[in-house]
Amino acid sequence: MGRIIVYPEEIQLLLSKLDSIEKSLRIEHPYIDDPILDTEDLMKLLKISRRSLQTWRDTGLIDFSQVNGKFFYRVSAVNKLLETHKINNNDTKVQEENQRPYR
Repeated sequence: MGRIIVYPEEIQLLLSKLDSIEKSLRIEHPYIDDPILDTEDLMKLLKISRRSLQTWRDTGLIDFSQVNGKFFYRVSAVNKLLETHKINNNDTKVQEENQRPYR
């Protein structure tokens, strides 16, 4: 098997071109960093039922898009939901529940 010699200038040129391509893609596809999940994906990810997800949509708990009867969710919407309902360890309700004796 033959050897390929690549000079540092050529590597730098390739890296520069890759950076340029990445910038172009980010401009053309701004949501590439925010993946889209469908109902099945989100149910599997959060281990919830279809009905729970429907309730979340109906009550405005999670942002979604609907296209031809199919629902889609951005990962950022899921993160927003989880962050909004985050319970800190310092929360008194959590502390009280943790202090209950087992039966």
